[in-house]
Amino acid sequence: MKNNFLILLSLCVSLNMMSQSMINEQTADAGFLSSKTTPVFKGYKNTMGSIYANKEFQIGSIYKDGMVVASNVALRYNVQAEEMELKANTSTTVANVIKTSQNISVRILNDDFVYLVSPDKNQKAGYFMVIAEGGKLNVYKKIIKEFVEGKGSANSYSRAVPDTFKEKEQLYIVSATGSLTKIPKGKTKREKLFVSQQNQMSSYIETNKLNLRREKDFNQALDYFNAL
Repeated sequence: MKNNFLILLSLCVSLNMMSQSMINEQTADAGFLSSKTTPVFKGYKNTMGSIYANKEFQIGSIYKDGMVVASNVALRYNVQAEEMELKANTSTTVANVIKTSQNISVRILNDDFVYLVSPDKNQKAGYFMVIAEGGKLNVYKKIIKEFVEGKGSANSYSRAVPDTFKEKEQLYIVSATGSLTKIPKGKTKREKLFVSQQNQMSSYIETNKLNLRREKDFNQALDYFNAL
């Protein structure tokens, strides 16, 4: 029985090393990994929210110059550090970090992320989720994690408020100069984005009772505009 256990343990270790080796070979050949690794962080203690878009690793793919270079790999986006992490297997405690490059993009489940650099010095480079790309308007969503310090209980009748990572989102368009420009949240200002097809867009928005302040409705109007 003991010998069988040792054989099984040895086999598991060998398979784990083989899996790690295969991923290392795949990623090394593709050249999309940076030299950096990072511990598989679980989160800050006694803190609500997360520094990740999703704290769990999810299945995804990596693209280089539009071509798939790795598929069915475990990925997650560290919003705070602006890093995409790749975990070789479920048991590893260290993740690889993907190179930050405009020719390397990532798909996690059904969400596509690209790394954008703006010529505007006030706009930091980082990962953006693709909302629409390749049409009249390229629109991206920026996920933001804002740290809000908690408060202790003032008395026995009040409850302590823990530290929190509050998630916010901001939509951007890429201007003719390549700068990233925030999309305003007001309905009238958003309608001005479609001014080149004003009559058709006004009619479409009214017919479909779209509220452009809502992201779902704005995306529907954007899809229609890009298809015109």
